[in-house]
Amino acid sequence: MVEGPEDVHAQGAKSCGHTWALTQLWEELGLGRYLRELVQGRRIRFDLEAAVRAMVLGRLSCPGSERKVMAWLEGVELAGSERLRLQHLYRTLDVLALRFPEVERAYLGGLGRLVEVDASLCLLDTTSVSFHGEGPEGLAELGYSRDKRPDLRQMVLGVMTSSEGLPLGHVVLPGSTVDVEALVAEVEVLRERLPVGRPVLVFDRGMVSEQQLRELALDGWKYIAAARLRTKLTRAALARPGRYRTVAENLQVKEVKVKGGRPGERLVVCHNPLEAERDRKERERMVQKLQAMAGSGKGVPKELLRSAAARRYLKISGGTVRLDETRVKADARYDGKWVVRTNTALPPQEIAQRYKGLWRIERAFRTLKSPLEIHPLYHWTERRVRAHVGVCVLAYGMLRVVERLVEKAGLPMSGQEALRKLERMTVDDANVGGLGLRVRSDLTPEQKSIFAALRTTPPPRVEPLVANCLPAGP
Repeated sequence: MVEGPEDVHAQGAKSCGHTWALTQLWEELGLGRYLRELVQGRRIRFDLEAAVRAMVLGRLSCPGSERKVMAWLEGVELAGSERLRLQHLYRTLDVLALRFPEVERAYLGGLGRLVEVDASLCLLDTTSVSFHGEGPEGLAELGYSRDKRPDLRQMVLGVMTSSEGLPLGHVVLPGSTVDVEALVAEVEVLRERLPVGRPVLVFDRGMVSEQQLRELALDGWKYIAAARLRTKLTRAALARPGRYRTVAENLQVKEVKVKGGRPGERLVVCHNPLEAERDRKERERMVQKLQAMAGSGKGVPKELLRSAAARRYLKISGGTVRLDETRVKADARYDGKWVVRTNTALPPQEIAQRYKGLWRIERAFRTLKSPLEIHPLYHWTERRVRAHVGVCVLAYGMLRVVERLVEKAGLPMSGQEALRKLERMTVDDANVGGLGLRVRSDLTPEQKSIFAALRTTPPPRVEPLVANCLPAGP
């Protein structure tokens, strides 16, 4: 019986909405079941499944080191995490490093139960992830830095996504790996892990060589790739006459044939008028600056010569600097244009739009770097670095699932916003006149709509605690 305020005691509210919903999605994906089966018969004396789930969900809410994950767990309600310790997270990374290909297969196998997945087409690209320090030997190396930090050791991360931007696999390679080598590794991952037939591969111009295109075609792969600029093939394609067809805002296409083209390959010239205007203005600004400096007699500053355009447009001979007008005029033909090569039978407009879909994988890299903070890296052994990357990719996969479900429900918010709104829901263990109760905060209309969009259910409003054994408080 409750006689006054002194008979009511609360232990302190914990955030629960986001972890509750994400755990249900985790189980629907089949990851929980797979990880529980993985530890059967193994000498692992902690809840490995809860540890993996804590690191993945923590990456979505409070990215950082494993120590930061443990601090985050103190303020959230996450089933199975009550007995986790810091050393359990480190041990979990060691296990994941050996079994992540199977974990990724389990994720792919369950993905279709939650969202539509078009795995008939796969986007491939690479990025660099920097180390602040030496990093693990054999993985952390100097190489071409996409982050403009050539002074830092790095590794190369290759990611493959569906046309909707859902991750289908990833590879971690030494930092000196060039894109053409990374493409081979990514194709091998697709060959081994995708639960469907071979998809059409979509990648950018720098990722493939002529020899690789030939080998891909001989091996039965279909591809869509941009042709390298300023090559004989590109110049010939751009010189071919023909009328463009408008297929979308700021996108025009035409299919062309050129002599010497690869048998079975088609060329599609794409034109973006808005981008063409930007290219023209940028080139004119560069040319004006170079003309002024070349005419001053003082030479061109070294920092300006680092620009590819400056090196291309200037002729330096015997201490004299002059502008190469012929090359400036020749480059105007590339304004807002690119050439896509393919061995598919898709219509030209679909080829162009499929290629433009590469922005989705670029978005994946931006999200992995911030806000998911794939770097800076807090591990110095190769196996833990690889497992850390796997955790980040899994977190991104879950975020994309949330985004797709929110979009399909027509909610006016991003996936991250939806999770933040659920994060405001709390649960508190209370002792009311000797009766132990777990009490959830009231659902807001927005939270109700998010749970519905994610096809999940909220925690019970009130439920008795096991054995009603909450202490009565001080």
